[in-house]
Amino acid sequence: MIRIVVLNYNGEALLPRCLPSIVGAAQSSKYSVKVTLLDNLSQDDGLEYVRREFPQVEIVHAPENLVLGSYNRYLEQMQEPIAILLNNDIRVDKNFVDPIIRKFEEDPKTFLVAPRVLSFDGTTVEAGRTRSFHRFGMFWCDARYPGYEREVMTPSDTYSSGFGAFSREFFLRLGGYDHRFFPGIMEDVDLCHRARQAGYSLYYEPQSMVYHMGQASFKKAFGASKIQQIAQRNTFLFMWKNFHTWRFWPSHIFWLPFRLLYALIKGNYPMWMGFWAALQMVGKKKS
Repeated sequence: MIRIVVLNYNGEALLPRCLPSIVGAAQSSKYSVKVTLLDNLSQDDGLEYVRREFPQVEIVHAPENLVLGSYNRYLEQMQEPIAILLNNDIRVDKNFVDPIIRKFEEDPKTFLVAPRVLSFDGTTVEAGRTRSFHRFGMFWCDARYPGYEREVMTPSDTYSSGFGAFSREFFLRLGGYDHRFFPGIMEDVDLCHRARQAGYSLYYEPQSMVYHMGQASFKKAFGASKIQQIAQRNTFLFMWKNFHTWRFWPSHIFWLPFRLLYALIKGNYPMWMGFWAALQMVGKKKS
């Protein structure tokens, strides 16, 4: 059995545009698929829409809004071995479920299978396979690396994804999302990096398609400048937490002053604020 878990916060405007496709995909799958709406303390009337239009969808109230961190406690409670984790700003193709489940049957070490991500109107590809690399002392993880267009339709491994099908067992064994990245950005990369380090498999399956608005709730809550600051802070946290080899640190230490000076000259104050915030969090334990 499989459970689709849709994370929701103030999704009154989003749910009517996205949830019907998710329920439809669950019904179209050859597998037994249930749908749960995991609500992060919403303050609008979105849940009334779900109760009225989709009574078969289970509604679970998170005890606090930890953004993606709310998945941690819920996956401890659910029984299904595979959790398809989605945001409330995602609509899906009718047949998106079955292609991302097959890898779990073929490879018992599968941790994640990520779908192909298109813009909400379906006109452009937002993400396919993701790759990671180091450049001038910094870590990058991107689905739009040079030549990505040629690989969009090719099944492959992948570095990370914020949504897709996850092994519940491996997710919990790794401790789920690290709350130090709250309110978001890089927590998905961190979890997937830890999965790779543990020897699990992460795949990209282009036959499974979703359509993503892109940080719809996040942008509304924080704004562009704050999001940039959070992204910088969490990138530093990710690197300092996960990289301990001699190959990374000399390059990072060498290039960091130049990067900070360049940010100052360009007026990129969110980078400085993010760097300072990350320094203050060094040594804090995962909650």
